[in-house]
Amino acid sequence: MTVLVTTPNGAVGRHVAAALRDRSDVRFLVRSEASARALGAVRGEVVRGDATVAADVRRAVAGVDRLFLAHPYAADQVAAETAVGLAAVAAGARRVVKLGARPFAGPGIVPDAVTGAHDEVTARLRAAGVPELTVLRPDRFLENFLPSAAAIAQGTLADPAGAAGARGYVDVRDIAEVAVAELLAERPVGGEIDLSGPESLTLADLADRFAAALGRPVRYVDVPLDEAWRAGLLDRGVPPGVVDGLRDLYANYRAEGVAGLGDGVRRVLGRAPRSAADFAREVLVPAAAGAGLPRAPEAPRA
Repeated sequence: MTVLVTTPNGAVGRHVAAALRDRSDVRFLVRSEASARALGAVRGEVVRGDATVAADVRRAVAGVDRLFLAHPYAADQVAAETAVGLAAVAAGARRVVKLGARPFAGPGIVPDAVTGAHDEVTARLRAAGVPELTVLRPDRFLENFLPSAAAIAQGTLADPAGAAGARGYVDVRDIAEVAVAELLAERPVGGEIDLSGPESLTLADLADRFAAALGRPVRYVDVPLDEAWRAGLLDRGVPPGVVDGLRDLYANYRAEGVAGLGDGVRRVLGRAPRSAADFAREVLVPAAAGAGLPRAPEAPRA
């Protein structure tokens, strides 16, 4: 058995890579020498290449039996994932574990390019006749809030997803554990696996969970999806097409309201998913401390 892991430094991929780095039967596809350094030491093979270059893809998939397929949202996402996925199947891979996205439901939902890219790749894999296809469909990542750890620790959780909606925010460590289980299982669960945390939370609820772990108040501030929001992303170098996709994604978060919870963690791993409180205590607090914002001291106990 040979497993190929794409995007091993991604939000989910880095945890997949950590779980598999001591195995000699795992190959990691990285785009650059900097990505190889970020991956660190692994027992298996590291292949440098571009997922949109046919020759690089052929080298990466040669002899591969199982594939973890992921790519960040970008203009080349569909091309890159499709190229690697179809080449792997053509080379004899039987199993693909695709990192996708939870679909939206209800009135007012518009097509968005973020979810649409995952749907298109999945459709192409199905059309290619992948013998064993698992599509992971997680809700919104808790780790998406880590770039704002300093602001959160200072008391503000600002986000454009809206005050009214409630979601099953999911820890990417759970997504990665499910992915690894599906990759290595003798008989994978397969099909579409919906992943979420254990409870549906508004952003105000999430701010409360973060506050409890940090030991200081945190309030949620709604960020309008207006021109100021768009200009801020453009000023940070986000391509206009990506900004448009993100706007539609956040508009769907606002329109959907209360999202249902997924049972994938329990179905695959046999345990409850990590909670937002777990994430806050184990991940957010250390991130805030790393930004020079230590947790407030606990009150003396009687």
